[in-house]
Amino acid sequence: MSEPVAGQAELDRMTKAVGRAMVRAAGAGWTRVSARYRSVGRHIEVDLHVTGPDGVPRPVRPPAEVVDGLGRLRAGMYRPGRGTWIGAVYDIEPPGTFTCEFEPDLEPVWRRVPPPVGFVDELRTFPRSEEFIPDWFRARAGMPPAVTPETQAAGTPPHGIPVPQPAPGRHAAPPPPWENPPPSGGPGRHAAGPGRPPLGGPPGFGPPAGPRQP
Repeated sequence: MSEPVAGQAELDRMTKAVGRAMVRAAGAGWTRVSARYRSVGRHIEVDLHVTGPDGVPRPVRPPAEVVDGLGRLRAGMYRPGRGTWIGAVYDIEPPGTFTCEFEPDLEPVWRRVPPPVGFVDELRTFPRSEEFIPDWFRARAGMPPAVTPETQAAGTPPHGIPVPQPAPGRHAAPPPPWENPPPSGGPGRHAAGPGRPPLGGPPGFGPPAGPRQP
């Protein structure tokens, strides 16, 4: 299993720093503060909601410490060949217990769907092995459908278009780097079940689950 580029102690430190920034932004009298982060490439969406004593969550402008901190956490949790998470949910309740959920494979609900170049940039910045590029991601990036081992062996991709074969004695040109990232040593694909991933995100994909003190 590949390890995240940042060590666990550093990931814990970054997670708690984001939590402290969220609590400062919440002000007084909060009963819950929640951050939702969605990103591919340079496209970033962050929502911060603060729930008061009346139980009604209200949007708050996310401070730079929250936006930048979650971005650094996303980069630090990158696993070579596996990629990093695309969507995250970070919830805090008094006196400071928190839960984090990180999703590397399911498409989040975007406010504005990123352009194809955002998904291409994502693979340049956080390369993924072919088996870790979901079908929806390939479609958003304008990439061809994944070629199964069976169709690859037959020399024909899913839609019947012949796969170009190198001429005898010559080597085929290598594909673009985002279509041929380094081989993965990461875990297998996580099954997509109903609802959100287990508490703390997919197994082996980030800091330990709460409740914890930010």
